[in-house]
Amino acid sequence: MLHQRTLSSRLLSLVLIVVLSLGLMACDDDDPVRPDPPEDPETIADIVGDSDDFATLLTALQEAGLAETFADEDASFTVFAPNEAAFSPIAVNVLLDQPEALTEVLGYHVIPDAEIAAADLNEGENTVETLSGDELTVVVNDDGVFIEGSEVVETDIEAENGIIHVIDRTLLGNQNLANTAWFVGETGNLYNTVVDAGLGEDVAGADGWTVFGPNNATFENADLSGFSDEEVQEILQYHVFAEDVVDSGSLLSLIDENDGAVTIETLQGEDLTIAQDGDQIVFNDGQATLDTANLDYTASNGILHVIDGLLLPPSLQEATTIADVVADSGDFSTLLAALQEANLVDPLADEEATFTVFAPNNDGFAPINTDVLLGQPDALEAVLGYHVIPDAEIAASDLEEGENTVTTLAGEELTVVVNDDGVFIEGSEVIETDIEADNGIIHVIDRTLLGNQNLANTAWFVGETEQLYNTVVDFGLADAFVNADNWTVFGPNNATFENADLSGFSESEIQEVLQYHVFAEDIVDSGSLLTLLDDNNGEVTIETLQGEDLTIAQDGDQIVFNDGDNGPQATLDTSNLDYTGSNGILHVIDGLLLPPSFQ
Repeated sequence: MLHQRTLSSRLLSLVLIVVLSLGLMACDDDDPVRPDPPEDPETIADIVGDSDDFATLLTALQEAGLAETFADEDASFTVFAPNEAAFSPIAVNVLLDQPEALTEVLGYHVIPDAEIAAADLNEGENTVETLSGDELTVVVNDDGVFIEGSEVVETDIEAENGIIHVIDRTLLGNQNLANTAWFVGETGNLYNTVVDAGLGEDVAGADGWTVFGPNNATFENADLSGFSDEEVQEILQYHVFAEDVVDSGSLLSLIDENDGAVTIETLQGEDLTIAQDGDQIVFNDGQATLDTANLDYTASNGILHVIDGLLLPPSLQEATTIADVVADSGDFSTLLAALQEANLVDPLADEEATFTVFAPNNDGFAPINTDVLLGQPDALEAVLGYHVIPDAEIAASDLEEGENTVTTLAGEELTVVVNDDGVFIEGSEVIETDIEADNGIIHVIDRTLLGNQNLANTAWFVGETEQLYNTVVDFGLADAFVNADNWTVFGPNNATFENADLSGFSESEIQEVLQYHVFAEDIVDSGSLLTLLDDNNGEVTIETLQGEDLTIAQDGDQIVFNDGDNGPQATLDTSNLDYTGSNGILHVIDGLLLPPSFQ
C-alpha cells in the first residue's frame, strides 16, 4: 500500500510540472490571450438607433432633443415605439416642423419610471400616465393589445433602462382634431380647408366629435368655388357627428344592428345616412365611401375617420329630378324623346312636385310603333300620363302582395300586381325598383303600357299589328274595336297580312274573318289561357265574335289555332302577348284564322 501511494504521488507531481510548463510557455507568447471585457448594456436609445425599422422614430427623437433622455442608464421607461410602417400614414415633415407638438406626440408614446411588460397588462383597459402628462389607455383582448386604433405588433424588447413594445401606427391622441387632421397625411387638405373657412378654432376646441374627413384627392377634385363662405362652413360641419366619439368598431356594430343603414344628425343640422353596401361603407347612397385603411385616428377631443368623397347637405345639393334621371340615362332615350314631344319634361322637372313613374326603358319601347305613337299628340300624352302616379312616392316596399290600384296622371286607374315572381303591370314586369329622385321615385318596366288606349289604338301602336289596324279600318270595323267591351283579340302579325291574299273575299266576308279572331265574352290574358288549356287536357274551343268555333291547343312548346290535317292555321307569338287596352286585350299570332264555313 505504501508503495502504491508513493507511485501515485510521483505521477501527480509529474502532471503538475507539465501543466506549469505549458502555462509558462503561454506567458512567453507575444500576443497573450486575455478574457473579453463585459459588453456595455443597451439602452432604449441604442436599440432605436441600431434598427432601420426605427429610422423615422430616431429622426423624430433627435429633432425633439429626446435621444439623450432614452440613453440615460439610470432612468426607466416603457416605450410604445412606432415602426416605419407606423409613420407611413403621418405627414412626418409637417410634424417635425412643429417642435411643441412633436415633443407632445413623442412623449405620448412613453411611460416614465415604469417597466411594463406585456404580462403586466390586465385583460380589458389599462390606464397609464405618459411622459407628456396625458393618460393613455391600453386595451388587451383576445385579438391582441391595442392603443387608439394602433396594434402592438411586438412586445417586450428589453433594454438596460426599460422595455419597448412596437406599434403599427403613430399615436396622436393628445393632439386636438385640427392638429390630427393636419398631421394625418391623407387629410392635410381638409385641415387647410378648415383653416381657410375660419373653423380652425372650432375644430381645435371641439368636444367629443366624430369627423368623417375627406381625403386629399377629394379636395383636389372638388370645386367649391360656387359656394359662399357660409356654405363651405356648412359643408365641413356636415362631415361631423358632434354628439359622441364613434370608433370604427362601434360604427360597424351600429350599422349591423340597424339592418345595414343608420341615419345621424350632423353638426350642420341635416341628416347623414351611412350604410353597408357589400364590402363598402357608403355615405348618402354613394356620395362618399369609408377608407378602411385610414380609420380611428384618435384625438384629444374626438376621432377622425378618412373618407373618399365630399358630403353635401341635401339643402346645398343641386336637385336631381325625375326629368334629370331620365335625361342622364341612355337607357331612357326613347322615353325622353316621347316626354319632349308631349311637353312633359318640365312637369317632371318640378322640384316641388312628387311623382311615382313606371318608366319604360328603350327595350320597353321596342315592341311599340314609336313613330306612329309620337305622331298622335293626344294619345301620346295619355299613354305617358298612364305611367305616372302624381302626388305620391311609392317605393316597392309600399306595394302589398296581390293587386294594388293607383290613379294615374292621365286619370285612369292602374293595377300593380305583386306576387312571388315579382311586380307586374298589364303584361309588363318591373325590372328595377326605387330609383330615387328629389321629386319622386322611378321603377323601370320592360314594356310600354297602353292600358288607357282602346283596342283599335292598341293594335295601331303595337309594332307587330299595324297591318291589322289598317285592315280593321279599311273594312269598316274601327268603331267596333274602339267601342268593344272586354274583347280578347288574337291579332295576326304584319307578315301575315303582307302574305295573305284577301282579294277573293267580299268586304262582309273580310269583316267576318276579322271577327273570327275575337273572343268577345271576356278578357283572357296569357296566364289564364295557359291555365285553361292545362285544365282541359291541352285543348279548348271558344265561340268567336263571328259566331263559329275556334280551337286552341297546346302542341309541345307552341300554342296553335285550328290544328287540322294541313297543320295549324296560326301559332301564338309568345314574345308578343298581353297588350292590355282599355276595353280588352291583344295577343299577337302568326297566321290568319279562317272560319270553317270559309274553308
